[in-house]
Amino acid sequence: MIIFLLKRVKKNIIIGINRKSGRNSFGRKTIFTQSGGYRQFLHMIDYKRKQTNLYTLLTIEKKNVKFTAFIGLVYFANGFFNYIIISDFMNKIDDYYYGFSFVLTRAPTFLYNIPAGNFIHHIEVKPTKGAKLMRAAGTTAFIISQDNENSFLKMKSGWLLKLSNYCIAIIGRVSNENHFITDLKKAGNNRKLGFRPVVRGIAKNPCDHAHGGGEGTCSPPRAHRTWNGKLTKSPTNNAIVQKKKRFLFKIFKK
Repeated sequence: MIIFLLKRVKKNIIIGINRKSGRNSFGRKTIFTQSGGYRQFLHMIDYKRKQTNLYTLLTIEKKNVKFTAFIGLVYFANGFFNYIIISDFMNKIDDYYYGFSFVLTRAPTFLYNIPAGNFIHHIEVKPTKGAKLMRAAGTTAFIISQDNENSFLKMKSGWLLKLSNYCIAIIGRVSNENHFITDLKKAGNNRKLGFRPVVRGIAKNPCDHAHGGGEGTCSPPRAHRTWNGKLTKSPTNNAIVQKKKRFLFKIFKK
């Protein structure tokens, strides 16, 4: 019964993605390394965290195409369901608070409630506009100092930022810190994501690539040409003529 209810709830907060598979508006293939793949879904994540009630984390979902971090389905005390980005060390079936007046790990709160020297994520740039920074897997920012109105943050890239103390953030780090070392293991998993094999231009026909055609495997086998045989990339006749004109202009100017 619980599984059936969760499926009903997820229908309202998950939408399908219309994929173009590398085609343009005429249906012609313009990106040759994209096509196929499994159907992908977009989870409607709550970045604003408007709910101020106690919430329970029901599920943690790991296989997300659009998000490197783990996302979780939460149930609020007032009956609402939402997806949120999971912070590090969050566990299923645990209760968490929306901490406006107190500081709790993995609870969103105002920056003036978080003392300097803490690492934070899920950061708002403007109050009430929703989190814009530190949402990817394993990311975090450091609070350098604070005053009566603003907080000064240092990003992982070294970028320094000044934000209002009424922006919302969460203490800690985003989940799935080891995302960058994950291995797809086989080519089939890459095909499921919608990526086709990449072929060298020199191995194609002249109609398919500017490097195509020619004899042997020299690189490139001949002058770069378009599909209809016109010179491209390399200096064309027009470019040579313009170069001669500039040269003659300099001579006559002297």
